[in-house]
Amino acid sequence: MATVIKPKRSEVALSVPAANSLAVGELAMNVTDGKFYTKTTGNVVKEVGGAGAVTLQSVVTSGATSNQDITLDGANLVFEGYQANAFETTLTAVEPTTDNTVSLPNSSGTLAMDGDALAYGIVFGG
Repeated sequence: MATVIKPKRSEVALSVPAANSLAVGELAMNVTDGKFYTKTTGNVVKEVGGAGAVTLQSVVTSGATSNQDITLDGANLVFEGYQANAFETTLTAVEPTTDNTVSLPNSSGTLAMDGDALAYGIVFGG
């Protein structure tokens, strides 16, 4: 007869086990997120397995930062205002046919859009 091993588990999205709930080396799983965790001898709970289950949403939600490039493969950035409603601003890229770089200036201000006559007049003197 096979032995079934079940690690500690949770089905609450984004739930990470507390250090005092794990022994060093013990495994815990968040079934909803598909992530495993363990505790180190330094009393730190770490995700096991790497970036396979990490999403940009989980990074943003946990307040983490990165000094690595973030690649969005066919995805957009969607900005919701302070009111969660039916209106958002979506930043998207047209399918590139070459490597491109868009640099934001080291200043504060508002970006102009196509059809913005005032911005066109300021930039091109028209």
